[in-house]
Amino acid sequence: MMRVTMVVRPQRAEVLCQRLLASDLVTELQAQECRGYGRQKGHLEQYRGAEYAIDFLPKVLVMCWIADEDKEAVIEMVCALCRTGRIGDGKIFFVPVVRAIDLADEA
Repeated sequence: MMRVTMVVRPQRAEVLCQRLLASDLVTELQAQECRGYGRQKGHLEQYRGAEYAIDFLPKVLVMCWIADEDKEAVIEMVCALCRTGRIGDGKIFFVPVVRAIDLADEA
């Protein structure tokens, strides 16, 4: 089993979550808004004539758990849905899960 953590653009996150849940690869996931700083290095915005540097850009952190053999299928799906070819598209992290305990199950 693996934990997959994806950091993606907010405008791509909703479609990504829907497609992951519709596939047989993922049965449950978590998503949360976050802000990040990477190679994109932020951008400048103007407000009432003053210029402000926005360093931390909005992103969405999506986490799910998959079987080891589904890794390549998840990579293909995420890249197809979230890759625009520009800096700031996001990242995918895979971490092996040694043990998982469902707290709702009786011991």
